[in-house]
Amino acid sequence: MTMRLYLCEKPSQAKDIAAVLGASRRGDGCWLGNGVTVTWCIGHLLETAPPDAYDAKYKRWVLADLPIVPEKWKMLVKPKTASQFKAVKRLLGEAQELVIATDADREGEMIARELVEHCRYRGPIQRLWLSALDDASIRKALAALKPGAETFSLYHSALGRSRADWLIGMNMSRLFTLLGRQSGYQGVLPVAGCKHRPCAWWWTATAASPTSCPWRTGPLMWTCATHP
Repeated sequence: MTMRLYLCEKPSQAKDIAAVLGASRRGDGCWLGNGVTVTWCIGHLLETAPPDAYDAKYKRWVLADLPIVPEKWKMLVKPKTASQFKAVKRLLGEAQELVIATDADREGEMIARELVEHCRYRGPIQRLWLSALDDASIRKALAALKPGAETFSLYHSALGRSRADWLIGMNMSRLFTLLGRQSGYQGVLPVAGCKHRPCAWWWTATAASPTSCPWRTGPLMWTCATHP
């Protein structure tokens, strides 16, 4: 029998959708029905790896190592929700069809899509797009599933924002903290990313840039990108 898997963002959302689908039997990290399984995330089950996951030298904060820009990004399973990740990974391996049923926004898209990529699911994907969880709204959305490709660009948008946050937070926090130490301040000076700001600063090392940065060997170019 073909198994269609619904991947939700949170347990309460999964319970409501499962009830409408008739998936009333409780399984390991999921609700089970006739040819239908409903599972859930607990927010992001994966997180972007810290700098020292790319190179052990980044455990020490050194000005000469900045900026840290991964060539290939790594994702790690969050320890607190590892058991649910294991359940989702198993179900993705068993599913013949996948319906992404996370929140109808770019963050919800990323929560599901990063798991699809990490677990290497290669089957067909559809998107359940709903903003309310009453029975009528769920039934209406189930009758109008979108092709997965229709919302895929939201994943790229969220992924770009997430990586920009990482680049800003990891690099600028180290930079300001190290410069602060040179001035006698011994604490940590954290710099937040740009998740809730209209403008994000991106930087890329480039040999073509005429601007040199005093805290790095080699040139650095800064560009500004406006959030969609």
